[in-house]
Amino acid sequence: MFSVIIPLYNKAAYISETLKSILNQTFVDFEVIIVDDGSSDTSVEVIKTFNDPRVHLICMQNSGVSVARNTAIQKATYHWIALLDADDLWDSNFLKEITQAIKVYPQNSIFGTGRSRVFGNITERYANDFLPKAATTGLVNYFKVISKDLPPINSSNVVISKSLLVEKGLFTEGMKQHEDHDLWLRVCETEEIVFVNKELSFYRKDIDDSASKSHFNAKDFERYLNTILKVSDRLSLKLNPFFQQYYQRFVVISYFQNCNDYSKQERVIIYRLSKKLKMSWKYKCMLWVTHTFSFINVYGLYKKLKG
Repeated sequence: MFSVIIPLYNKAAYISETLKSILNQTFVDFEVIIVDDGSSDTSVEVIKTFNDPRVHLICMQNSGVSVARNTAIQKATYHWIALLDADDLWDSNFLKEITQAIKVYPQNSIFGTGRSRVFGNITERYANDFLPKAATTGLVNYFKVISKDLPPINSSNVVISKSLLVEKGLFTEGMKQHEDHDLWLRVCETEEIVFVNKELSFYRKDIDDSASKSHFNAKDFERYLNTILKVSDRLSLKLNPFFQQYYQRFVVISYFQNCNDYSKQERVIIYRLSKKLKMSWKYKCMLWVTHTFSFINVYGLYKKLKG
């Protein structure tokens, strides 16, 4: 019933525990497709220690996480695609709870669960005012949720129908950052999320991972802006104000943090695309100031003043 998709790149220290969390599921009707994206550590050797016919390994040259996920999705046997990163974990009842939710909401195509971020010895439960009450299941709108905080789904707590993923174009290949957010915008444009608000997914985040994703390269920023523009044009008048709350904050802060690392041409491209978005005067002014005085390391100065 489920095809569990895992992109793998140099996660030898984590993948065994991740895979065990899948194989220990109380619901057992699934396959696991792991795509090794050219790992240089012992990740592949760890996978080969598991003797379970449900586990399938595909090895490829390093091509990026989107290519790895898309390759696995295209090879998937089942209708439901369950995403899981190679260093994250599921509660043993993750697939069982999703199965029950599918029975209650058979017309829906996107399902998510409660999740927690594990950072060292600290575990933080994800919360948002637009989510169903704890221990309950209900429909949530992606754009309402992101107007307040982080998205309700990530690449380790979501299950999506394969047909919807194919219809929306899968993950954007070549994107190194925000490739998941880019897809969520597209799949949630016309679909609500059935959200099981139970702690069933665990996102492990370490210091190295946090540092590696601090820079948003200009090409990825450009791609994400184009998706925002397309989705905004098609989104209903009712939902657009929520989306605007999210993207104007996100765009201005991202540009503020990264513009000094961009070339002049890259800054012009990002700025021109950003100006096409509907923004309040406050955010328009912030964007203009950041762009106009980009020769000054404004973000570096801000961090010094804050420190």
